[in-house]
Amino acid sequence: MKIALLFVSLAAAAPAAPKPAEWLVVRAADWDSSWKPKADREWAEKLVAVVSAAAKDGVDALVFAEGFSAGRCPEDLLPSLKGAAGPDMLVALGVMPCKEKGSAVARTWVYSSGGWAAFDKIDPTPAERAAKPPVKPGTRLVLFRWRGGLASVLPSYSAQKPELAAALKKRGVSLLLVPVPAEDDDGWRRVTRAASARAVELGAAVVLVPPSAPPTLYLPAQKGFEPALAAGARDVRVPWRRLLELRSPPAGSTEARPFLDPATYYQVEF
Repeated sequence: MKIALLFVSLAAAAPAAPKPAEWLVVRAADWDSSWKPKADREWAEKLVAVVSAAAKDGVDALVFAEGFSAGRCPEDLLPSLKGAAGPDMLVALGVMPCKEKGSAVARTWVYSSGGWAAFDKIDPTPAERAAKPPVKPGTRLVLFRWRGGLASVLPSYSAQKPELAAALKKRGVSLLLVPVPAEDDDGWRRVTRAASARAVELGAAVVLVPPSAPPTLYLPAQKGFEPALAAGARDVRVPWRRLLELRSPPAGSTEARPFLDPATYYQVEF
């Protein structure tokens, strides 16, 4: 299957790019996945309120866990959520089941630079493929030009795939946001170990957002970076400027930066 790479940047052209912020705040949306609202209107009002509160707190990126919508597809709420977020915040609405031309898809909406982009899970899980109707795979890996760098949002199952990591490395992604579903302990161990590897391979910050636990931040294993930071609250602080500076090593530097190395040439022998 061929995967198209899509860059999304809807911001108006500016005469000069602003200096990247030293730190960015990424928030895992505080959402009780077991909550059962009395009506869809109550659910919609809470969703808008969570986005609005994050904007008022000055959060840079707000991420919802995979499956937070409990089967709801909030497409009709996108204009209200845009107004609540304002022009500068990035919002990732987890991963949720939706219908597309008679097929089921696992869809993510991301608000960035004042506009929404929708894309579908590239590789549905075995359970999603076995569903009736089966979840149709998406064909686009979406990157966002954001705050002077590149960001991407991947479901946790996709974040465990080395071939997708290779595509992100080639483009120089500096922030990877990963909505995580409510999985068992083995599933959590898989995604955390993969996230640590992605941070090293990409030279990027990787933020895991589970449904009912604090977010977890993984950083590159480079000089001046902690290898992994676990937050006790809903927010994590990402050293954004230093992440972007990793792609411009000082002259004469011999520090190993594998994410900058070109593709190797080799042959496989048996």
